[in-house]
Amino acid sequence: MGETPIPWAILELVQTRLRTVRKAGGYRTDAGRDVRVEPAPFDPNDTARLTLYPLTTLYPDDARSASERGYTFVVEALVPVKLDNAQQRIVETIADIEDALDGFVQAPLALPLQFQESVLLDRPDGVAAMAAQLLFGTRYRRSVPR
Repeated sequence: MGETPIPWAILELVQTRLRTVRKAGGYRTDAGRDVRVEPAPFDPNDTARLTLYPLTTLYPDDARSASERGYTFVVEALVPVKLDNAQQRIVETIADIEDALDGFVQAPLALPLQFQESVLLDRPDGVAAMAAQLLFGTRYRRSVPR
C-alpha cells in the first residue's frame, strides 16, 4: 500500500522527460531547465518555467476492465514578457512540449501520452508572463490492493 500512486509516478516520468527539452538536444528552447511538479510564485525575472498539474482520473466508458483509468494532466508553460519575442517563445515552447511528450511511453505504467489541446494565456492573473496550458491524456490499469 505504500507505493507511489500511478498518476503521480506518471507526472514524475513526464517531469524527467521534459527536463531533456534543451537547444543542445535539438529543441527550439531550453524550457527543460525548470520543470516542477508543485506550483510556486513566478518571478518575471526568472527564466521560462514548466509546471505539471494532475487534472482528472476517470473510468472510461470503453474500459476493458474494472481497473482501467483515464488520466489527464496539464503542462503549464510560463515565459516572461520582458523578452522582445515572448509570443514567439511561448509558441516555440508549446511545440517543444508537444514534440517531447506526444506519444511518450511511460511503460510499464501506462499507454503512450496523447496531446489533447493547448490554450494560450496572456498575463494570467496579472503575472508578467505569457502562459500556455497543454492538456495530455493517457490510460493505465490500477493495481488492486491485496
